[in-house]
Amino acid sequence: MRIAHFLGLSLIDYPGVVAAVVWTVGCNLRCPFCYNPELVLPERAGTIEPLDPGGVLASLAERAGFIQGVTITGGEPTVQGDLVDFITEVKKLRLQVKLDTNGTNPEVLEELLGKALVDYVALDVKAPFGRYAELAGLPRGEAADVVARVKRSLEVVRELAPAYELRTTLAPGLTADDVREIRRAIGDAPYFLQRFIVPEGKGLVGLLPPAATALGPEEIKRLAAELSCGYRL
Repeated sequence: MRIAHFLGLSLIDYPGVVAAVVWTVGCNLRCPFCYNPELVLPERAGTIEPLDPGGVLASLAERAGFIQGVTITGGEPTVQGDLVDFITEVKKLRLQVKLDTNGTNPEVLEELLGKALVDYVALDVKAPFGRYAELAGLPRGEAADVVARVKRSLEVVRELAPAYELRTTLAPGLTADDVREIRRAIGDAPYFLQRFIVPEGKGLVGLLPPAATALGPEEIKRLAAELSCGYRL
């Protein structure tokens, strides 16, 4: 496990659960609106000195009487070859596990959920499936395979996840009609709209479309009411 950061306590990263947060290094997408370029771009990630996974597990063990769970995010955690082993050790601490994922590795999700290692999955739906190349930073020739894998992951979480949510970050260039199209594609699954923000001091993985704007808070609220989904501003 390449772990970039560890936060011992969070009240916002795992719905209803007092949790620690683990950020992994590396991602197989290049979403231009992502504000964690140091976890995504190899030339940036190479400058990070990873944390010792054993030390992170020890920190979790120290907090196990207080925290209830762990959120594992990134980057994209499912590109870590020893993710299953790491989460197995976390579960020995009797902690709940939430996994944030882009859904491009359904086989990993199926293994984790089949072994009851993950309690909550938050799966990002980056865009309408016809716009994945653009919004996930993919060469057009790769988009069809990625979309197929995301669709399979949607099936896996529906079938196996004890709890899950789908979510879309409303990046500049995504329209209300795009969100309506996503909602139609995912049906009545638990769905959240997330406002696009760039935290102070952070950069982006790529370049946003010229003059593109992001949906604002009031637009997001209206859209969430229309589509019967949640929102995070």
